[in-house]
Amino acid sequence: MPRVTKPLTNTEVDKAKTKDKEYNLSDGNGLFLRIKPTGAKAWIFNYYHPVTNKRTSFTIGTYPAITLAQARQKREEYRALLAQSIDPQEYIKEQELIKNAQNENTFYKVALLWKEKRSKEIEPMTMEKNWARLENYLFPTLGNYPIDQITSPLLIKTVRPLNEKGFNDTLHRLLNLANQILNYAVTIGFISFNSCLKASDAYHKESQKHHPAIKPEELPKLLQDFKNSSRDHLTKVLFRWQLLSMVRPAEAVSVEWSEIDFDKKLWIIPAIKMKKTRQGQFPHIVPLSSLMLKILEELKPITGDDKFVFSHYHKPNQSASKELIANALRKIGYKGIQDAHGLRSIARTFLEDQQVDFRIAESCLAHSIGNKTSQAYNRYDYVELRRPVMQLWSDFVERCEKESV
Repeated sequence: MPRVTKPLTNTEVDKAKTKDKEYNLSDGNGLFLRIKPTGAKAWIFNYYHPVTNKRTSFTIGTYPAITLAQARQKREEYRALLAQSIDPQEYIKEQELIKNAQNENTFYKVALLWKEKRSKEIEPMTMEKNWARLENYLFPTLGNYPIDQITSPLLIKTVRPLNEKGFNDTLHRLLNLANQILNYAVTIGFISFNSCLKASDAYHKESQKHHPAIKPEELPKLLQDFKNSSRDHLTKVLFRWQLLSMVRPAEAVSVEWSEIDFDKKLWIIPAIKMKKTRQGQFPHIVPLSSLMLKILEELKPITGDDKFVFSHYHKPNQSASKELIANALRKIGYKGIQDAHGLRSIARTFLEDQQVDFRIAESCLAHSIGNKTSQAYNRYDYVELRRPVMQLWSDFVERCEKESV
């Protein structure tokens, strides 16, 4: 008849006396209390290795840090593993490795990996702004959190102060950035799913505001106001260049002499400068109208030796600020009436009034049309189709300038 081990009691464990040599008190099923001559007590789990079938043991923990009840619970967990031919010691080491890896994969560290990848897809200035938002609002609270511990309630709580201050746009931009990082963590296998996809539903989203813009028939007055303002000559020329080219402020001010093909009368803007740049996308090619060519000829003696057509006054190796026209419009009284980005809207409305083909008009503004194959087609074939359209717009601007005199 097999020997039956009497389970230990709390009193026996607590009052177990020391001896000259260490000894064990058995609780049964592989659990022992080891008492050392120093008086230290430790829980030991003894078992047969599921592969080698050799007897082995390891320390669960010390008493009283781990109580009798807790030691028994651990024993049952280990016996359950053994029933599945899993060595408890190997399992514990594996779990520690997983835990350490999770601790290393913090939100901030994953964000750095995401940044490295994302920086190849968008404008450097856009990444700079997005990273600054993360540094100001998310990293101080979430940066050291393991990526698998970023939950929707935690993220919602982190951005709540922005909601209370009415910074609705910043709040939703941050939630979008956080989800980009979490989705990237899913992609590279750091987490199995993103639990924050619906976090933005916790806060209302204000309707998108369009850039303020005047009507084409109001352009003569704007041109006159800008010409008669106290803005410096380079700012006035940049204003006309941006208006004529239909590009965004950052693209207009960063034009480089090396991007101009005078023979073919083209301005070739590298893809990396364009909004929402993607790896493998194409440059935006702008046919140069007569007024645009005149502007370039006018500036050649001034900035022709510099890298940029519109060089920074004190830093010739840099372009002027992309906020130059926006600030100028505000200072001449057009705040809320016309902003720099909205200059494109004036041109787009004019093209629509002239019944220019939708695809050609959209390609003038570098808006994506169709799939990648058709976009590749647009890159080359729409250039010549856009040339007369760019000249049509240039002629209209020239007429408006004459009216404003």
